Amino acid sequence: GNLSCYQCFKVSSGKECPPTRCRPLDQVCVSNEVAFSLESSVEVLLSKRCAPRCPNTNMEFEWSPVPGVQAVITRRCCSRALCNSAPIPQEGQHWALCGGLLLQVGLGLLWALL
Repeated sequence: GNLSCYQCFKVSSGKECPPTRCRPLDQVCVSNEVAFSLESSVEVLLSKRCAPRCPNTNMEFEWSPVPGVQAVITRRCCSRALCNSAPIPQEGQHWALCGGLLLQVGLGLLWALL
């Protein structure tokens, strides 16, 4: 039978990633998690999908889009059913102040990378 993976694109909660039956050629589940942290709050963007194979390797990439803000991309790849439900740090804490600035500065760059 076909593999099942959670699927969603740039959402802030794992609850928005429904399990989906993959296509016959898909062999793995991929999870991209982007976490922006500023002092005590964390903003998370999740993308999950089926894929024919792993994109490169599992990776973690860290950078600072604007001073005082730390961003980390974590990409995971796995081959069991529904294995791409990644843990989410401090889900539900959202910034008001920095969000607009980050969207303009960091996310254009970031989304080009994913």
